[in-house]
Amino acid sequence: MSPATPDGAPLLAVRDLKTHFRTDRGFYRAVDGVSFEVRAGRTLGIVGESGCGKSVTSLSIMGLVPEPPGIRAGGEIVFEGADLLRRSRAEMELIRGAKIAMIFQEPMTSLNPVYRVGEQIVEGLRRHRRMGRTQARERAIEMLRLVKIPSPETRVDSYPHEMSGGMRQRVMIALALACDPQVLIADEPTTALDVTIQAQILDLLRDLQKRLGTAIILITHDLGVIAETADEVAVMYAGQIVERADVRTLFSDAQHPYTLGLLASIPRLDEDRARLETIEGMVPTPDAMPAGCRFAPRCAMAAARCLAETPPLSAIGEGHLVACWRAPVEGAAA
Repeated sequence: MSPATPDGAPLLAVRDLKTHFRTDRGFYRAVDGVSFEVRAGRTLGIVGESGCGKSVTSLSIMGLVPEPPGIRAGGEIVFEGADLLRRSRAEMELIRGAKIAMIFQEPMTSLNPVYRVGEQIVEGLRRHRRMGRTQARERAIEMLRLVKIPSPETRVDSYPHEMSGGMRQRVMIALALACDPQVLIADEPTTALDVTIQAQILDLLRDLQKRLGTAIILITHDLGVIAETADEVAVMYAGQIVERADVRTLFSDAQHPYTLGLLASIPRLDEDRARLETIEGMVPTPDAMPAGCRFAPRCAMAAARCLAETPPLSAIGEGHLVACWRAPVEGAAA
């Protein structure tokens, strides 16, 4: 068991993280100066379009970015008082799965198709918890029961292809939680599921968090999922966080034009609109990253300064940070 975290202190702190990739066209700054914290029993939602750097951020935390072509270009990931980026591969293997676990985006490709699901849970338990095979199997059945898989004593011997998408996702959650991790990263855990199963998975994560006090980093492109599940939100665009706030503030008082565009694209039952709003243009390609604000070429409110200077992520209120030259400054006169 790891030492207790002081009250109010973050379990995990990401500070100015930079993860780049070497490509034929030069360096791709997939994650470029990302900072956030997550505390016990809380959920941080990371939201943004595909390709904005959400998954690379999670893989950087887990130490799963292949090197090469990946490059640790800067920053730190502080967990238990130490920088994970300075940990050796052997040290990360002991942390990964035991103290920090991840639910991957697609369970059918993340679960090994030639091993029974119970064996895959048992393997992690025997490695990290030093359990005997019988004890580990009992724990695997207990975890399958915890994630509400029916007849866990039977299903423990099933292969992934013998299960539905929703059940495979539950197995992934059981696998991630088997060693009682302090931090759980859920990368698009409901993307491939229908809305009914999606709701069940989100309810399950909330229930397990209440019981175990786990800190969750929830990565998604779905603001509806964020509204239901997250306590705090970080909005990413082109490898950077452009707005960060508690979930209530983000939905009621969003300030960054990109965040406003995402919110405007959500269908609402209380509005009669012929078509949904869209954000014009495309996410910049790695070899054509604009100077200044990376969202400026798509922003209807962009000024000359936006095209020339990169706005810092600045506080405009308590716990509310925005990277936009047009955002109000904290403490400025109304």
